[in-house]
Amino acid sequence: MQKNVSYCKEFIDKSKYVYNWINKQPSVGEESLTDWLLFALSESLPSVKYKSFTRHEEAKETGSDWEWWFVDVHQALCFRIQAKKISEKKDNYFSIAYQNQYGMQIEKLIDNAQNNNFLPFYIFYYASQRKTKVLCSDTLWNKFDCGIFISSATKLYNDFILNGRKKVTPQDILIRSNPFYCLVCSHSLKNVQSIYEHLKMYYPDILETNSNSLEPGLHKEIPPYIQILLKFNGNIPKYEEEFKEQTKEIKNLIVVDLREDSNKQINGKNILKYML
Repeated sequence: MQKNVSYCKEFIDKSKYVYNWINKQPSVGEESLTDWLLFALSESLPSVKYKSFTRHEEAKETGSDWEWWFVDVHQALCFRIQAKKISEKKDNYFSIAYQNQYGMQIEKLIDNAQNNNFLPFYIFYYASQRKTKVLCSDTLWNKFDCGIFISSATKLYNDFILNGRKKVTPQDILIRSNPFYCLVCSHSLKNVQSIYEHLKMYYPDILETNSNSLEPGLHKEIPPYIQILLKFNGNIPKYEEEFKEQTKEIKNLIVVDLREDSNKQINGKNILKYML
């Protein structure tokens, strides 16, 4: 139970920090916020493993800023994340509908995630000037506690892009989002299934639209580059060279290791193929 409390506390603390950072320095970039967030989580939570890649290709296929795994002794869950700052004064449509020479970023994110059985999400950084309704509206939250929000890429695409251009305000985004920390605070973070139940409640569209899998985002086996990170953490000699092809478009990789907690629930019996 203590570990679950720790997850919630640390996610809230990081969200507060980002709120204060943006509030005091509105020009801070989303890449700086992402780099700090992932490193800070890995420093404060021993079960969080983090790898920042010094060499990566532009995400012409994945459309993502980081890859995020939750792993227990039964299964694993993987997100692909695109991070953006919300603008208070400008139309946020152009950020969500961002295009480069390879096409629309959000379409790349959704298509690649579905093809690889990942779940496409957006992380938004924003220092809200008022307490705006969010998906978990029955959950008490203080705007000063949260500078980070998480939203389904599928929902954003369907509502803002699929049927033509729309002006997108901060409030339009937040009512389709939850505070970042709700992912670990609104339930007991014991295993992957507990997170999946949270997704079913607040992001059902992201699970229903992935026709390539009966259980979108869930994996019974994890790839070798995740196995090695779990075993040795981020400082691994020749890691990038060894897994160059698998990680060529990954800017950041983060893994939450829930194996110890979930292993206790089955009396120490290990039933997962890839348990290290």
